[in-house]
Amino acid sequence: MRVLAGIVLYNPDLQRLRQNVSAILPQVDGIVLVDNGSMRIGEIRDDLTRQGLDPQACLVENGRNLGIAAALNRILDYAERNGFDWFITLDHDSVCERGLVDQYRTWAEQTDELPDAGILTCRILDRNFVAKPRYAAVDRPVEIDSCITSAAFCNTRAVRAVGGFDEKMFIDSVDFEICANLRRHGYKIYRIPFTGLLHEVGHGKNVRLLWRRKVVYNHSALRNYYMARNKFYMARKYPREYPMWKVSLKELEARLLILLYEADKGKKLSARMRGARDARTGKMGECSSHF
Repeated sequence: MRVLAGIVLYNPDLQRLRQNVSAILPQVDGIVLVDNGSMRIGEIRDDLTRQGLDPQACLVENGRNLGIAAALNRILDYAERNGFDWFITLDHDSVCERGLVDQYRTWAEQTDELPDAGILTCRILDRNFVAKPRYAAVDRPVEIDSCITSAAFCNTRAVRAVGGFDEKMFIDSVDFEICANLRRHGYKIYRIPFTGLLHEVGHGKNVRLLWRRKVVYNHSALRNYYMARNKFYMARKYPREYPMWKVSLKELEARLLILLYEADKGKKLSARMRGARDARTGKMGECSSHF
């Protein structure tokens, strides 16, 4: 089994990227970094050279921000072209634990235990929070509906078979879309019983909405646009997996949290309304407008 590591870059923190590459490189058979128009691309090349890597061989430069889905498809292309059976996808600021890929390999080879595996994921810790996420106390993999991009261990053949990642979405929910697409075609998503990733989602904080504990991430207005637009796009593309009424309730909750806890409320709410409208009218792809 040959395994590729694929890392998507967009103006990365170089120190964190160094940690990321150092953590994953000994675990895999190859690595490719896809850059979406980072301003410090020269420094990234120099940094890779210092780590003993050849930027010409392992760095794909898109030249501008083509979105996370396009970058992931470049990783898929690289994996398929170079004979990698599986590829693990990472954000530039996600650091894998030692032994993660060995755990993935072990479980992926057990096809009787994990039939029709499209993606494997692991238990994940978020840097923003002290409290660990709640996982069932099991020592076997469990089938789940979806997982995030970071540390997703993807079956190259399966992802290609369903058409790859949906580039209409640009950013946000791209990971949930590929999971829904794989499941629609008979593949499955499994979480293995191994805590394998230290991850960071925005700058989150714990808050309360009525009696429930929630997390707000203080994303930009532009990011809120994509979050709202792509959720409604998903509801139209996968109505069984993402019923419109549930998506609408989650959107109402997101707007309430912005009203109660975030700055730039007007810009963010306006962005989310525009995103929902663009999903309804089929206006997808990159949004170049400034919020």
